[in-house]
Formats: sequence, C-alpha cells, structure tokens
Amino acid sequence: MSTKQNHQNHNEFSESPLAPLFYQFIETLKSRSFYKEAEDLLKVAEYHYLPENRNIITRIIIEMQKAAISDEENKFEQLLSQL
Repeated sequence: MSTKQNHQNHNEFSESPLAPLFYQFIETLKSRSFYKEAEDLLKVAEYHYLPENRNIITRIIIEMQKAAISDEENKFEQLLSQL
C-alpha cells in the first residue's frame, strides 16, 4: 500500500459522519481516567480498515447511538411531565 493510499484510508474514517460518536466515546473514557483504553481505541481508528477493528468501531457507534436515543427519550419524557 502506498503512503498516499494509507493516508487516504486514515482520513476516510475521520471524515465519516459516524466518526464523531466514536471519538466522543474516546473523550468520555479520557474524562473518566481510562487513558490506556482511549489510547488503544485511537490505534483501532488508525487501522479502521481491518475487519476486527471495524467490528469494534461498529459496536461502539451502535452503543453510542442507543445512548443518544435513550437520552433523547428521557428528555422528551421529562418535558412531557413538566407540561
């Protein structure tokens, strides 16, 4: 793989519309002092094109989406109870 292709592959994930959820999870880990785990996930993102890394990234993104939806439902229920 040429350097240009490798660079494109690296940028490909960071430009994905779902990448912010993955990086948000990493920031959450760091904020709770899970620095080693966060560092490991940054390495996973670097090699996102490997099948095992895609599986890890996909599972994290799915869980982050579930959490976002759950949070939105809770906010909606709180708003309804206030009304």
